[in-house]
Formats: sequence, structure tokens, C-alpha cells
Amino acid sequence: MAAVLLLIIFWGINNGKVLAQAAVVESTGKSVSSALQLFYQDQGRFPSALEFSQQNVMLNYLTSFPLPEFVSQTCSQTFVYKRVSNSEFALSFCLPTATSGYNKGWNTLKGLPQAGN
Repeated sequence: MAAVLLLIIFWGINNGKVLAQAAVVESTGKSVSSALQLFYQDQGRFPSALEFSQQNVMLNYLTSFPLPEFVSQTCSQTFVYKRVSNSEFALSFCLPTATSGYNKGWNTLKGLPQAGN
């Protein structure tokens, strides 16, 4: 009986950790998408992959960089940024569990300049 109880407790703690990580990844993805829009407002284009990887560039638009990484069996990395063109980006993010309408595994936020930019 004690072993079953310990397994349930362990499962609950692990499940809570995975849910918390998914929430952080989702929130970070939305923040990065907003930051990329700000970059576009300033530069008239989205950053190149090289610029996106540079802390000194991205800290002008984000409060924390580099982005958090939660490596798991599902996700070998957490975020992948790609500038499709000067006026389009794709930010892919990997979730350890489904949350807020996003699937477990890889999801992508696509961005175009917002109205007024």
C-alpha cells in the first residue's frame, strides 16, 4: 500500500513539473513573438537566425535571453526560430505535454508584421 502511495505521489509531482514547464514554454513563445514584432517595428524586418541567437541583440526586446531549455524524451530542444523572409518568421516550440490548445511536441507560431507596422 505504501509503495502505491509513493508511486502516486511521484507521478503527481512529475506531472506538475511537466505542466509547469509547458506553461513556461507557451508563455515564453508568446513573449518572443511579441518581441519579434517590436524588432520589426524598429528594423523594418524580422531578425536573421544569427541576430536571433545573439544575446546582445535580443536583450533589447526581451527581459531574459537565451530562452529557457527543457530537454526531455519528447523535446531535444525547446525553441527553434526561422526567418522565412524579411517580413515573416516561424517560431517553433516543443511542449512536454499538451496545454492551452497546443499539442504535446512541436508547435509553431507564425508571424507577419502586425497592422500599423
